[in-house]
Amino acid sequence: MDRAHSSKNSISSVIGVIVAAICILVYLGALVSIVVRINTNMEQQRLTAEQEFFDLADQAESAGVLSFMDETFIEIIQKNLNTSTTLEGVIISGPNGEYGFEKERGRSINYVNGSPRFRNRIDLRHEGLWRSLRIQGLRNVNIQATARLLNDVELIIILKQAMFLVAAALLVALFTLIVDTLLRKNDKAFSRPNAPSSKPVDKNSTAAAGYAAGGSYSERGRIVREENTETRLTEELQRCAAAGQDLTFLTIEYKSVTDETFYARFAADAARFFSSRDFVCEKGERGVSVICPDFNLDTGFLNADEFHNRMMGKYPVLFTEKTDLCIGLSSRSGRPVNAERLMFEAEEALERAMMDPISHIVAFKSDPEKYRAFMESRGQE
Repeated sequence: MDRAHSSKNSISSVIGVIVAAICILVYLGALVSIVVRINTNMEQQRLTAEQEFFDLADQAESAGVLSFMDETFIEIIQKNLNTSTTLEGVIISGPNGEYGFEKERGRSINYVNGSPRFRNRIDLRHEGLWRSLRIQGLRNVNIQATARLLNDVELIIILKQAMFLVAAALLVALFTLIVDTLLRKNDKAFSRPNAPSSKPVDKNSTAAAGYAAGGSYSERGRIVREENTETRLTEELQRCAAAGQDLTFLTIEYKSVTDETFYARFAADAARFFSSRDFVCEKGERGVSVICPDFNLDTGFLNADEFHNRMMGKYPVLFTEKTDLCIGLSSRSGRPVNAERLMFEAEEALERAMMDPISHIVAFKSDPEKYRAFMESRGQE
């Protein structure tokens, strides 16, 4: 089963990497597309502006031959400017001064001492839009224009399309993240070290048949009653022995907390951390015992340390020193050990932790071979 979950996690990780790579490629593709298409848009805009400017210059030259800067001339220039798709302003200079024309007043031209000047805007360009007009009887008549650097409509389309690509990639990444998170939570609930309740339970086990009933839990902590601890541990030892699994038993106790209402919160924290109150039992006035099927001693120690750290972080006012909360543990370790013996070993370990000024977690580590020899010697006696 662990291999299956490991395989699933590996597949999930590979899929995550592939999706991340695809999303990065989409982002880069969108960026490159924006740069290339904007550059193309600017080039097309430049060519169109030059063509429209020279057409306007030809119209001005033709109209100027008849009458320069009269009402008809002004109307022709303004009409051609208004119908242009790129040009925003025109300045015509002649012997009698300079004259400005705009599509939208104040957008492209401002006046300095009464003379029109093109505004310096990043979205306007003037380069290449200048020409000398040949009008009979007049000298030094010039026309120049300013044009939009980009086609606004085309720019909006480019940005929208890029935004859709990025949004689609983000949605795929978000969906993958959600699925991966759900899978990891499912796997964690099934096989993480501190989730004993997610393991298959024997149909004959009291946890499956009776401990789920509300009356089987204690009123004080809403966990397994202390008098049922040995029975629960015996059931899980038998199940683990039949399945060839290890089992670790933890005894946890705090020292200086006098608030009676705190116990219920502490018991609830233990039940949440170890996934089920069916495996958490009351122990005295200030402690709990935890049955951890399929935990070896090292795994049990790591989980005990993690639980201790969480409680220290959650209740810094109540637990000011690490030794304010102590844990003792012992493991089956392949021995034909009974519940009474395992509880005794965990209690011995807890007692040492309670008395030690430094070590807040103590594990009872037995030698299976020596234990078997000891049991055989007792049997012979």
